[in-house]
Amino acid sequence: MPLFKLLKRAAAVFVGGLAKQPDWSHLPFVVLVKVFLYLNNSDKYHAALTCKSWLSPLSLPSVWQSGDFVFDTSSDHKAIRFVKMTGKTLRHIRAECRAGDFDFWGKRSTASSTSKVYQFLANLLNSRNNQILTFKLINLYSLEIDGQSRSFSEVAQLLTKVLEEQQQLRVLDLSNSQKSVENCLNDYLTVKQGMKLLTAAGKNCANTLKILMIARLVIIIIKDELGLLPQFRSAISGFSKLSYLDISYGYLNDDLLLSLATTSSLKVITIRSEKIPKLESGTTPSAWEKLTAACPELRTLFFIKPKYESYFQDATTILTPSMPLYLVQWRAGSVIAIENIEKFFQYVAQNFQQTLHHLEFQTGVRLDMKRFKVLFKSLQPCTNLDTLSLGLTFDVSDNVEMYMLAIRAAMRRCLSSCDLTLNVQNE
Repeated sequence: MPLFKLLKRAAAVFVGGLAKQPDWSHLPFVVLVKVFLYLNNSDKYHAALTCKSWLSPLSLPSVWQSGDFVFDTSSDHKAIRFVKMTGKTLRHIRAECRAGDFDFWGKRSTASSTSKVYQFLANLLNSRNNQILTFKLINLYSLEIDGQSRSFSEVAQLLTKVLEEQQQLRVLDLSNSQKSVENCLNDYLTVKQGMKLLTAAGKNCANTLKILMIARLVIIIIKDELGLLPQFRSAISGFSKLSYLDISYGYLNDDLLLSLATTSSLKVITIRSEKIPKLESGTTPSAWEKLTAACPELRTLFFIKPKYESYFQDATTILTPSMPLYLVQWRAGSVIAIENIEKFFQYVAQNFQQTLHHLEFQTGVRLDMKRFKVLFKSLQPCTNLDTLSLGLTFDVSDNVEMYMLAIRAAMRRCLSSCDLTLNVQNE
């Protein structure tokens, strides 16, 4: 029976029972299945306890193919129990670890423990599910070592086994796993462990993985680990069908770019930088040219947000000419030389005027009108710019509208179809 007829019949049941409480158990089986597909894990679990007519559609494996989990101390047990019951049928998994929230006294509550995530992965491994298509386990950096003898490295070992079993992975997201040096307590995801994770995923899925997100996956604390970086980069390039790659700037070098050039499927590289080195970029224009020639549709999205602000930070040192820069976002902070801001705009316009479509810039530095006009006049060559988003600081007495007019006047050649957004921050 067509779905609209089933809905019509269900509506008739409700209309006929206006004088009394509607009987939800009369909803058709097909309708219930459609509705339950939109529920989150917790709601599905409680709906299954409602009545027998609701339990029946909730017994279908297709209803439990997606799981969105949160590890935040209060939801851990639900995620562990859910995977124990339905781990075999899951095809799409997203698990996010969250740090504890601040209470009334400004004290952060305890973050989720490594033992809980370990148990979650153990249940998933015990389910013998090797048909996962999407696997996302993000923000592992927020995990706390607890008293149950489960270390960060043990979680990594179990995660390696889970990935090694997979046969059809399409999406793998392990971003934000690295712990900061001051919080790692000698327990963090090493370059060697990160290499093992990627190698495990590539064992059976080197030709199936389309999306790989590993920005802030590992951290280099011991200098001896620098020798493992080539193997780590080789593991990244081992996925021959990648269309999207999200990585940290520190993982880039010419060898990785040239390895990626062996595939023509790469469409987007997202690069995230938390540090602006004083030296020149770790990649060369020739390597980017070869990669772009092999992947003509390639776009590079560059997000620059230094962890520690510096007056001398210079973003031009990490933007290599010949990179197909499609979007660049720089959150410069409030401690930076105005000369370096001007240098950045001039550099971008000079080297990426043909490829740049989106520019986002944010700073706490206040610019006078004269320097303001010079700054944006330099962007005139960027005729392909689609959006320009600016977060700038103004004095409360400034006429912001005058600055808007100044931007449009300075950029008249490229603002005909450009969407301009000016976010004002008062001093």
